[in-house]
Amino acid sequence: MAGISFAFAGSPRLDRGVARHYGARRFGRGAGAYRAMSEGEPSDPLSRLGEKLDRARSRARAGGSGPAAEGGALGFGLRIGIELIAALIVGVVLGLTTDYFLGTRPWGLIAFFFIGSAAGVVNVFRAAQGLGRGGRPPGGKG
Repeated sequence: MAGISFAFAGSPRLDRGVARHYGARRFGRGAGAYRAMSEGEPSDPLSRLGEKLDRARSRARAGGSGPAAEGGALGFGLRIGIELIAALIVGVVLGLTTDYFLGTRPWGLIAFFFIGSAAGVVNVFRAAQGLGRGGRPPGGKG
């Protein structure tokens, strides 16, 4: 260690007993002026979030129109389509798997395709039945 020299070993900046303030400089106030990170009362983000949630809930209870209501209908329509397609895909995969392991090609595929189709139609029927009763899809809050 005796042969190694450090460039900052004898620096007057490091030998000072008082540390400099490491903050953001104020613009236009001279070279040594610094400002605090937040001036004034710090805002409470949780109270602001609570206020925003209360406003959104009151708008939802009032049955707001516009993009939110249209998005609900669009979401419900997409849910119905996805449920139908997912049931068909599950039926086809189960049918192909049955055919592969039991060697009953193509009867497992045909049987599980119809079972998947029936399951998808039943899911769509249940969702549409709940929509007609209360005006909202089942599982919806409110």
